Amino acid sequence: MPLLSGTHLGPFVILAPLGAGGMGEVYRARDPKLGREVAIKVLPESLAKDPEALARFQVEARALAALSHPNILGIFELGRENGVSFAVMEVLEGETLRDKLKDGSPLPQRKAIEYSREIARGLSAAHEKGIVHRDLKPENVFITKDERVKILDFGLAKRTEKRASGDETSAPTESKGTEPGTVMGTVGYMAPEQVRGLPVDHRADIFAFGAILYELLTGKRAFKGPTASDTLTAILRDEPPELSQTNASIPAGLERIVRHCLEKSPEARAQSAHDLAFDLETLASISAASTASPMPPVPPRPAAPSFTPSKGPGLAAVLGIAAVAVVAVVAVIVMSRRPAAAPAHAGVKRLAVLPFENLGSKEDDYFADGITDEVRGKLTNLPGLEVIGRTSSNGYRKTQKKPQEIGKELDVEYLLTGAVRFAKGSDGTRRVQVSPELSLASSAASRWAQPFDATLTDVFQVQGEIATRVAQALDVALSAGEKRRLEAKPTRNLPAYEAYLRGEEASQSMAASDPPSLRRAVLHYEQAVALDAGFLEAWARLSRASSLLYANSTPTPAGARRALEAAEKALTIGPERPEGHQALGDYYRLVVKDSARALPELERARRLSPGSAGYATSLALNRQHLGQWEAALGDLEEAQRLDPRSVTTLHGLGFAALRLHRTSEARKAFDRGLALAPTNLALLHRKAMTYLLEGDLAGARAALKGAPKEVEPTALVAFVASAGDFVWVLDEAQRDLLVRLTPSAFDDDRGVWALCLAQAKALKRDEPSVRKYAEIARAAFEEHLAAAPQDAQLHAELGLSLAYLGRKVEAIREAEKAMELLPISRDAHLGPYLQHQLVRVYILTGENEKALDKLEPLLKIPYFLSPGRLRIDPNFDALRQSPRFKKLVG
Repeated sequence: MPLLSGTHLGPFVILAPLGAGGMGEVYRARDPKLGREVAIKVLPESLAKDPEALARFQVEARALAALSHPNILGIFELGRENGVSFAVMEVLEGETLRDKLKDGSPLPQRKAIEYSREIARGLSAAHEKGIVHRDLKPENVFITKDERVKILDFGLAKRTEKRASGDETSAPTESKGTEPGTVMGTVGYMAPEQVRGLPVDHRADIFAFGAILYELLTGKRAFKGPTASDTLTAILRDEPPELSQTNASIPAGLERIVRHCLEKSPEARAQSAHDLAFDLETLASISAASTASPMPPVPPRPAAPSFTPSKGPGLAAVLGIAAVAVVAVVAVIVMSRRPAAAPAHAGVKRLAVLPFENLGSKEDDYFADGITDEVRGKLTNLPGLEVIGRTSSNGYRKTQKKPQEIGKELDVEYLLTGAVRFAKGSDGTRRVQVSPELSLASSAASRWAQPFDATLTDVFQVQGEIATRVAQALDVALSAGEKRRLEAKPTRNLPAYEAYLRGEEASQSMAASDPPSLRRAVLHYEQAVALDAGFLEAWARLSRASSLLYANSTPTPAGARRALEAAEKALTIGPERPEGHQALGDYYRLVVKDSARALPELERARRLSPGSAGYATSLALNRQHLGQWEAALGDLEEAQRLDPRSVTTLHGLGFAALRLHRTSEARKAFDRGLALAPTNLALLHRKAMTYLLEGDLAGARAALKGAPKEVEPTALVAFVASAGDFVWVLDEAQRDLLVRLTPSAFDDDRGVWALCLAQAKALKRDEPSVRKYAEIARAAFEEHLAAAPQDAQLHAELGLSLAYLGRKVEAIREAEKAMELLPISRDAHLGPYLQHQLVRVYILTGENEKALDKLEPLLKIPYFLSPGRLRIDPNFDALRQSPRFKKLVG
């Protein structure tokens, strides 16, 4: 029975029906919590009573939610209310590709390329997760009013068995997967192997993609007969008419792409949607650069490795999930062939806003930085303009380098510099004088310069005027909305703004994650929002600093509440601004440990500000928790293009490569980061880890010993000992220093401090001292858990402490509890570490076979264990005589 307006499904309120299909009815609904409209797909009553159909609906919805990509219809939530199963999705306004093709005319060539490129990007993301659509067609591609492309029914597509009575007739099938003899798809877009009822993989989607692109370019279907049977025969036997017969302006390169997609044999067909997106991007950029000359042919690519679907049952059988290693190889090959970013962004001007020089007292540096950041933020995301991120630009503070050098290092055409002086007017008012200058990097020739003199309370107007004049000097066309954004003031309360800037100074725009800095930042942000309750940026920063503090220090309920309430406040003030969505995403990832829930928020933030490196980095960090390592690398590469000297981004690139055991690639990223920040403890530690994965303990210790003299030895020792439990990597002198440290070296966390010392004493086989420190750790972790009982890492640390105390049953219970709270399937970043701790607890309590049961799968996933490390890590000494362990390290 259709749902009536006003009906509640969980917290959602039904507003109106949107449509219906074989796998469900779709309604527009309202999400009262976040104040947004959503679409809700309800499983039909006939299928809801079928346990198999219900299970498939739920499994596929979860898979699609984890997949989340800008070119795929997003799923926010899965629910069941009063026997009604439903999926909550983003609501779309626009029309399908079929609507755009309904008059039988081709689309403009550039528009066809643009749409197909976005389809290919969505397919690439799905295929990397092992998900095959199998019913790709113009009806399942949606174009929103703002020209965004969304693939529909992805993973929730109907399982259809085509009849011979008509081209579009379909009926549900009971098949659980693509078993031989089962025919799935829509006639006209089915690959030959689908027509024959053979097993299919991602290359069936590529065939359908080729048929869609053919239709976009010609207005005609690639395969069309009088009956469905005739169309199926044409797919198996015939080649579609040459594109040039219907549209002589189609270049050879584009025709080659279509032909390559429509090859009858999957082996001869294009093998990668990622490559197709790349080729179409190249064609589009070449065409945009020269509309007078025809687009040259795209050179053929070498064959990519094949994509082999899993042979296992369940989700793998239903969705065609591939072997992760094969996808990773494909992605590496594609990435290695990716050219410099310039061709993909032809016609876009690149600008670096360097730190405005404070000509007054040093204590006013924070305010001059605030002016710089505000101007940079206003210019970011203007059409036709790319602005280098804060981290890279700030590296040129008071630089003596020539503009030509800076331009080359940052790959920019223009530089915006400036000077700031604070003074008092004759009437005693505080004034600010700002002298910005826009120049060509290649020649240092000035393009625009203008001094501003205003009262300090008018500094916001000055920032907006500078950004507007720069945009005009660069011939950037500004819409009415963009003009309003440039003129917008973050707050009208100057003391609130000054407190906010003090918070920015303390947190270094979230680059600092040490608890003392974060606590100072939180205090300043709290002062800012107390002075101006409508200060959106301050609320968002308060939330993010609180989330980081919760994750990097002792977690408290108060800290969690502060992080959530501040994020919700930012979203209430500006639901269409990216800052609140990023803050809520960070809360879900760092506090709730629910990265699947964080993903749509972070994707929304990035969509709202695609030119910001910070949002790309936040999204990449979240993807790592979801196990989307290749996608994370892609986001980080985009962030690096926008912020090429960002240490945070370089660390992220190295970290992802390290998890994938690409040690050489990771080491290069860490070395580049250390060249910019030689005292960064995380980079020093991660570089040492690259050697550990290779089984080179001497190399790891040498990397730590190579730290510059400016690095405080106690800080380095405490960091290495506590970050991932690498006490054993420290040499004798460093371990002697470690046992002399007090809890203050560990941010006064007595649990972490005592557990590190217990591990150091265990290496010395000093059992009385091991028990002494393990008891201190146990008491501290139990106290922490009283405040945060669902914190998985605290349970793991308590379990390890109990294991050192010989309390076997309790130790195993706590370590297993940690895995229950945060398994690898839920968090691919922290989950493996928790399983590793469970392995250590099993070893310490004499359960060696159980330890091996949990250790073996850890070597098959992206994590910091390898055969090389197992050979040198003394924590595994108790397993060395086991034949199973010998096989692992062999």
